[in-house]
Amino acid sequence: MKAIQKGFTLIELMIVVAIIGILAAIAVPAYQDYTIKSRVSEAASLSGGVRTAIDVAFSEGYALGSIPSTPASLNLSPAGSYKSKYVTSVGFATSGLVTVVLTGNKSLGSASGKSVLYSPNSVGGNLRWAVKGLVPTKYRPKN
Repeated sequence: MKAIQKGFTLIELMIVVAIIGILAAIAVPAYQDYTIKSRVSEAASLSGGVRTAIDVAFSEGYALGSIPSTPASLNLSPAGSYKSKYVTSVGFATSGLVTVVLTGNKSLGSASGKSVLYSPNSVGGNLRWAVKGLVPTKYRPKN
């Protein structure tokens, strides 16, 4: 009678380990990019109130070059209150340009200390926001 094989051979185990290694080599950088992008997304959430206030001012008749320049005139909180773990400040200009400066936190990778810019464009009487800035494109929030 033949003996029945019990367990796995060494080559089978080595193939499984190699496959796991290849998958990990692909997954770890993708996961790091994903976590950095989620941290940079605080720029979108913290700038949301400012962008909405600029939208309201625009709809009330202010032109993009004459948006009121103080937070109080747009019914916003003082400029220093727009901070978080990954965002240093949120500011805006009379042109409607919203600037979000990220902290120097090392966990932001190549986005550390850079800025995200939200630039308004008037399209058919409404504002459309374009996302620009020094943050690498793969980490920038969507419009």
